Amino acid sequence: MAMDNFREEIVIKRHNGFANLTYYLAWAMLIMFGVIGIFIIQMVINTIGRGAFPWQMLIIGVIMAGLAVLIWIKKDTLRVEYEYTFTNGVLDISMVLNNSKRRYLTELNLKTVESCGKVTHPSFNRYVNDKNIKKHNWFLNRDNDLVYFFFTKNAVRHLVIIEPSEEMMKLINNPRYLGFGVWQN
Repeated sequence: MAMDNFREEIVIKRHNGFANLTYYLAWAMLIMFGVIGIFIIQMVINTIGRGAFPWQMLIIGVIMAGLAVLIWIKKDTLRVEYEYTFTNGVLDISMVLNNSKRRYLTELNLKTVESCGKVTHPSFNRYVNDKNIKKHNWFLNRDNDLVYFFFTKNAVRHLVIIEPSEEMMKLINNPRYLGFGVWQN
């Protein structure tokens, strides 16, 4: 009975002080814009029927409340992690937002990969400069050993860049999964 080759990794940003600062700043701005927007809209409601309608105040209140809602929607994208799951030649990639929301990105069957290797290899430049290829940067630490995968899925050419560990690379760079000559050394 053959054993499954399985490995799961979560990639986190090593130096995330700036991301944490912007996250907490976003929360402070969300509260500030929300309170100011609600206060201004309340003032506008209280002035109805007392003469000229304060359109400028209403617009400012709506803008402030709208900024608070926009920050609420986007705040989780300030804390991002990637999850790579390798199972018997299939690499699943997901994005985890603020440790609470998972966004599935792709399933990559290594049999469909046309070329892959480290981004430092000259073959990478052939794909990264092509305007007809859809590029996906699913990594967080630029100084890690980044690896690219070039493949075609649903008639669209893709270039995925990730940062797997050495252990995962040993599983990926297995002749059972990658075709002959796909890995660029």
